[in-house]
Amino acid sequence: MKLSTSQLDLRQPRHGDEAWIYALNHDPLWLRFIGNRGVNTLLDATTYIDNAMKHFDTHGYGLFAIEDRLTGKALGMCGLINRGLFSAPDLGFALLPEARGKGMGVEACEAVIAFAREQLCVDYLTAMTHGENHDSQKLLRKLGFNRQGELFMPGIRGQQFFWLEMKTPR
Repeated sequence: MKLSTSQLDLRQPRHGDEAWIYALNHDPLWLRFIGNRGVNTLLDATTYIDNAMKHFDTHGYGLFAIEDRLTGKALGMCGLINRGLFSAPDLGFALLPEARGKGMGVEACEAVIAFAREQLCVDYLTAMTHGENHDSQKLLRKLGFNRQGELFMPGIRGQQFFWLEMKTPR
């Protein structure tokens, strides 16, 4: 499964992505706002990739690897996650430092939202951000998400909870 935009290709993670997935999981903003996901070695990154591929197999969607269409360089991840908490997929995204502030997050998220609307036919999407992650909250609002309040889960500090009603084209 692959999504494309004018600047980006979004594809399923695959073996060979371990180095940049390891780097993403060790980025200071990832650790601050997403947390340690147990990717402490390249072998752990392989397990992370295997789990991402299983998510696609189980749910028909997951986190896509974002690549620059011209160079093939990995830029981060963006996709949908079934968290088991909600009755709709949850939008998630994270960019490597060199991809931030260039509109790549908006472009990747718009492609994923279009996929959710047109292929999955979902009625709405959810999204969560760390309370201090103002850049992600700004991006979600730009995409049309509305803040619904805070969400509290065991072991996780209060998250800002967002909702996007999907309007299916007729």
